[in-house]
Amino acid sequence: MRTAGRLPPLARTRGTVVSRQAQRLDPNSADLTLLQDRQVAVLGFGPVGSGHALNLRDSGVDVRVGVPADSRAAARAEIEGILVVEAADAVRQADIVVLPADEALDVATVAPLLGALEPGDLVLVTGPELVRDGLTVPEGVDLVLLQGIGGAHRLRDEYLDGRGVPALVAVETDASGFAWPVLTAYSQAVGALRSGALVTSVTELAAATTYAESSVHEPVQALVREGFDALIVQGVSEEVAYLVTLHELRARVDTALVAGFGPTQVSDRQAAALPSRRAAAAVAHPIEAVGRRVRALMSWIR
Repeated sequence: MRTAGRLPPLARTRGTVVSRQAQRLDPNSADLTLLQDRQVAVLGFGPVGSGHALNLRDSGVDVRVGVPADSRAAARAEIEGILVVEAADAVRQADIVVLPADEALDVATVAPLLGALEPGDLVLVTGPELVRDGLTVPEGVDLVLLQGIGGAHRLRDEYLDGRGVPALVAVETDASGFAWPVLTAYSQAVGALRSGALVTSVTELAAATTYAESSVHEPVQALVREGFDALIVQGVSEEVAYLVTLHELRARVDTALVAGFGPTQVSDRQAAALPSRRAAAAVAHPIEAVGRRVRALMSWIR
């Protein structure tokens, strides 16, 4: 059994980190015929699972969802014309099993179901959590990841508009030797290759997500609360304190998502103090260039 997709740590030269750009899947290499004789089971019909199932169906893929027959998810799937079967039966029928990240799936629940898979089958996760928590697949089965970039509903909405949601893709286990071609075809079928699929690894994505949560997202939340409390102590009204901390932060983040942290994020007086736009660009943080590349993949914020 081969493992694939694990990228080496960033190279370092004299203490300086040498950054690298993510590779992208070649949309011209996608061969949808690889999915023609395969049955796909999506274990859930929430925002993520429904987007995958419906996009696959509309791309001509044989798909069913594995949910309880008396559930609301089953009713929604049947309205959309998607075949509904119990999860265990869905896995037994399938060559490809999709585990949506927004479902209440854990390793203890999923592992027994995957025992029915055969060599050459493939398991696709839409986030790194299950693999990080110890999910493994039977011998001879491939394990891959496709995580859409954007809100859960956007995968379907962009597909219907003739566009697509970019995605992060990885191959964790390539037992068959065909995991990448099948993942590329799957990415095309759900619309991800219309915008771009960036290659990562489950290890890289899990580590980066954990770091960002603990070192960026949680500290920002704590800072906002501390700022709010400090303003209240100084006699500022609760409404004003809220507006200038959390609400204003959202406005700045929204601006940064569209235009980056560049000159649009400084005042006119600050901008006037800069020698020139060219000089300002010369000292710009690398996140600006990366942001422009990534935003170019997202049609909804152009």
